[in-house]
Amino acid sequence: MYEIWLGEIKLPVAPEKITISTGSLNETITLVEGGEINLLRSPKLRVVTFEALIPNVRYPFASYLYDEFKDADYYKDAIAKLKTDKRVISFVITRVMGNKVFNYTDISSTLEDYKFIENAGEGYDLRIAVTLREYRSFGAIFKDSGSTERQSINAPSASSYIVASGDSLWMIAKKYYGDGSRWREIYEANKSSVADPNKIKAGMALIIP
Repeated sequence: MYEIWLGEIKLPVAPEKITISTGSLNETITLVEGGEINLLRSPKLRVVTFEALIPNVRYPFASYLYDEFKDADYYKDAIAKLKTDKRVISFVITRVMGNKVFNYTDISSTLEDYKFIENAGEGYDLRIAVTLREYRSFGAIFKDSGSTERQSINAPSASSYIVASGDSLWMIAKKYYGDGSRWREIYEANKSSVADPNKIKAGMALIIP
């Protein structure tokens, strides 16, 4: 089973297809004798595009956060707020088999474009078409007295965390470690109170190792 997240928003129905494309900034130079060389540059920012069903009624194949049904108007408002708030969000694909989370796709992104599509053939349901662009953080580089470079990073330093509504272990690991794939470290430290890593509840206190 696939779960798709736009920040704290869990899509009720996974898209049939997601395209993640990466362009190139490589530069080709023609030499005096007529030959060519290719100067390798960093790749362009990744672009994510997909189209997904947003139901207005509850279907057995749809999956909601904490199993709480939300209609299409909720998603229209929540996604519009992502755009107006100018937020960097985590685009997450969670691949789940039974009770086991076995892979994540994690791309820090900005919501570039979205549109809701109404089709009479789909009744009262909507479709949303989304374009995301990868976000790369940047900041000042400092040198200490030993001339060791380090980047300034704003990260929480607490040793415990109270779960908020919409949180997942991946999101918490991203927040504290800058790497969502380290969610297992938090799970291992809290196994006694977290029976299912996919179902943490708001108000739980987690140890952050």
